[in-house]
Amino acid sequence: MQLYKASLKLKSSLVTPLKGDTIWGHIVWGIANHEGEDAVKKFLDAEKKSEPELIVSSAFPKGTICKPFPTHEMRKLQMSKKEYAQIKKKKKEKFVSAEKYLTVSDEVYEKPFKFEQVQTMHNSINRFSGTVEEGNLFTTEEMWATHQDFDLYVLSSYSKEKIKQLLDWAFENGYGADSSVGKGHIQVEDIEPVQTKTCSTKYVALAPFVTDFSVIKEDSLRANTFIRTGKIGGAYSSFMSPYKKTVILFDEGAVFETEKPIQFIGKLIEKVHSDNKICQSGFAPVIPLGEDE
Repeated sequence: MQLYKASLKLKSSLVTPLKGDTIWGHIVWGIANHEGEDAVKKFLDAEKKSEPELIVSSAFPKGTICKPFPTHEMRKLQMSKKEYAQIKKKKKEKFVSAEKYLTVSDEVYEKPFKFEQVQTMHNSINRFSGTVEEGNLFTTEEMWATHQDFDLYVLSSYSKEKIKQLLDWAFENGYGADSSVGKGHIQVEDIEPVQTKTCSTKYVALAPFVTDFSVIKEDSLRANTFIRTGKIGGAYSSFMSPYKKTVILFDEGAVFETEKPIQFIGKLIEKVHSDNKICQSGFAPVIPLGEDE
């Protein structure tokens, strides 16, 4: 499989983070909307194999990847204020330059990247009458990015043209929650193949994933975890429960070692809903790190 970098431009605020498993779900819905259920079944059958045909990362600010999970550092008994300030600053960093690991031409943004959390007021709607409930307001949080350009890494056996089409379909109706009112407006601008710079059996995962630990060397995994209770959308949500079963995922940035070289970690998660056709992405592209990281 070939690793590609897709350049994305965010043209609105977001409500849902740009996580790889959610983006993969949008790709599946794009196939369903354009090619129908038979095409979705064919795609999912291929994704269940030992070597899936399409695995996507989370999206990162242009020229960066997620920061690899740090090694444990011995705490000094004494340190200067400057040393302490540097440690605090380093802990807050979420992204690192991709140029160190991949053959990419992008430069890292000079200014630090972050999402600004903004609360927005909404009117409550009476679902029986379809009218606004006077004086009954609620708030939601939106994320406004300090930069618009993002990189998405795609590991696939598909052609560059097919990947572009699948991503266009995935984002054509918006991304994530509140896409019907203009949130998550994303444009796919370019796709190019990239190569890794390092040869190693130590890796960083670029998206959330699950693993059976048969691939990972014992005691080598360093990672954060989070709980994912996904939701289905589209026509399915109108006649069945919209909620998937809860799963625990290792987060992007996880670092681990393997016995032999790999290109991805994880697998497709099945039986996450009462309808067995519905699946959840549990795999992530990986890139090798230096042995000292």
